[in-house]
Amino acid sequence: RHGLGYPSMRNDPILVENTVQWYGHPLEEARTWVHQAPMSPCPTTKHGFQPMRMGSATANTAKMVEYALCNGFDRVVQMQMAPQTGDPRQSKDFEELFQAWVAQMECLMNILVRPVHLGRFNDPKFFVRPYLSGISERAVESGIDAVSPEGERGNWKVTFFTKVETADSLAGKTKVKFEQKKFPMDGRSPRGS
Repeated sequence: RHGLGYPSMRNDPILVENTVQWYGHPLEEARTWVHQAPMSPCPTTKHGFQPMRMGSATANTAKMVEYALCNGFDRVVQMQMAPQTGDPRQSKDFEELFQAWVAQMECLMNILVRPVHLGRFNDPKFFVRPYLSGISERAVESGIDAVSPEGERGNWKVTFFTKVETADSLAGKTKVKFEQKKFPMDGRSPRGS
């Protein structure tokens, strides 16, 4: 069966360890993980499942590559939207470009998680889910709506999208600029530098 471009790649050593470390699931429960929502590994247990996915909790990592290549300037909105990480034409190797991308990632994730968590905190006040709560053993037993972040534990997170495009962009840049030296990037100066 074909999905929507999000393959469920089993990587038990990583996913089990992550659910234990980041979400506090007991090891026995973490080993039962399945994909819930489109891409969230969660245990299949009463306290481990993720009741829903939040569309606002997604990060476009390909945009972060664009910011690394444009010194944090967004050509769509014509504004400096992210930190100035330097003129990418001056990058001597992939590691320098990668570090610029990491800096963009850190900044934008820091900005993204704040409104996402604020939304999660306020969801039960505005967007209760009675049907979802009615089929959730955890919600029925606790009397708390399924969207509430309260409770013993959960799997609230921010999902990275465009991971493949990001890897392709960074790999392509590495090949044509640093390995083959075919792309000097002398066309336009990045804004903000």
